[in-house]
Amino acid sequence: MKPNDLTVHIDDILQALKTHADKPVEREELEHELKKFIDYGVPLEQAKQTLIKKYGGGVLLSSSPAERTLLGNLQPNQSNVKVLCRVIAINPKEITVRGEPRRIFYGILGDESGTVSFTAWNEISVEKGDVVEIANAYTKEWKGDVQLNMGDRVSIGKMEKEKLPKEAFTPKTCKIEAFKQGMGEVEVTVRILELEKRETTVDDTQKTVFSGVIGDETGKAQFTSWKDFKLKQGDVVTISGGYIKTWKGIPQLTFDERATVKKLSKTALPKEEIGTTRMPLHTLVEKRGALDVEAEGTIIEVQTGSGLVKRCPECNRVIWNGECKVHGPVEGNLDLRMKLVVDDGTGCVGSILNRELTENLLGQSLEDLTTLAESSGGDKAILGIMQKHLFARRILLRGNAMGDEFGTTIIASTAQMVDIDVQKETEQLLEKLEALA
Repeated sequence: MKPNDLTVHIDDILQALKTHADKPVEREELEHELKKFIDYGVPLEQAKQTLIKKYGGGVLLSSSPAERTLLGNLQPNQSNVKVLCRVIAINPKEITVRGEPRRIFYGILGDESGTVSFTAWNEISVEKGDVVEIANAYTKEWKGDVQLNMGDRVSIGKMEKEKLPKEAFTPKTCKIEAFKQGMGEVEVTVRILELEKRETTVDDTQKTVFSGVIGDETGKAQFTSWKDFKLKQGDVVTISGGYIKTWKGIPQLTFDERATVKKLSKTALPKEEIGTTRMPLHTLVEKRGALDVEAEGTIIEVQTGSGLVKRCPECNRVIWNGECKVHGPVEGNLDLRMKLVVDDGTGCVGSILNRELTENLLGQSLEDLTTLAESSGGDKAILGIMQKHLFARRILLRGNAMGDEFGTTIIASTAQMVDIDVQKETEQLLEKLEALA
């Protein structure tokens, strides 16, 4: 925003400070402070109100009271946000801001439209389960999702439970394929495919957490339970009152003592009905990620970074110039990988293949490729072999798909080339073209 664009907003601040500030404030100083807030991404109205408070105004800018916004309708970079919701989860966190320790709070809020994550930058007196009205909050985008932020101006009032409609407390019945961030509380019938138990510390209290993988006939997802429901691997259960979070696009069902878990007969969801989900690439891109999926497409690029790499012996990260970004200078272990771009005509994703899969597809071992690199052309020679063997060929991938700001990537657990019946494909294409004529 150019300085000239700030003129009207500086006038607003000066007017608000006119009769309340302890001493006059120079326009140039306000312009400098306001521009700094905007450069840091603070919403304009939030920045103006903060400056009024900083310079002793004490009276907020006059504006019409904000209307309530449903959590499902929140968009990034909104200011003066008012919501009526309940606290689904809340946790403290110690951070360092400009060298000073600071205690903030984060968690999840829910209403009849869905859920949203939040961060409170100051102490707030709310507990899990409280119904609250929050005013003067603002929103930001965090890793592709909307987040509600509570700053200095926020006001929080506890309300009666009846203020929220019944739909806000009624879990929605759904299948795993429909899982997405912010969809509100759900009820699902699933089979426990994997289960593990671990100890963790929350607020200086030792807690037992149960996690693993669940599945139904539409897909698989991770889960975390903060209560011991006596679950066992292989159980078929209906879980009511959990909520959905995602990590790099992979959905996760989280539930605690407020949820109900009912065990069913194992025949209610036979294990044979739960398999790997096959997805067209455009669906995978829209979902941003998924657990244990299959996708097929044509290799359109073997990316730089494929070939011989060295990994940190401590964390297994790829190291550059003999240095790990976490553990510093290390003696790396030699490894092999491929980074592919795959397209099926509907969408495009990346894929990373480990040493075993790379060796199988190329028909050459790590030792063979190391010898080749030493004798002729180094990494370029290996990249040339990969291009020759794989470019423009069809591949079937299976693995976990993960999404970030750079797109969707399948971390392959299996990979195999698919032979194309050119005549059959041609006939099918001609049939489609004739149907369009």
